[in-house]
Amino acid sequence: MKPTPRPSATHVRYPVYRAAPRPRPASRTMSPLTFVLLVTVPAVVAVAALRAR
Repeated sequence: MKPTPRPSATHVRYPVYRAAPRPRPASRTMSPLTFVLLVTVPAVVAVAALRAR
């Protein structure tokens, strides 16, 4: 029968915890500013074209 090794009393060192960076959600939705500009700019151009006459 072999003798079992004695447990050592050394401290265990763990690496510093770093939270993984959150991936950005891959959403295909338009930002509110883009939506407002897509609606407003053609309307302003149309009103300016009608007033020029």
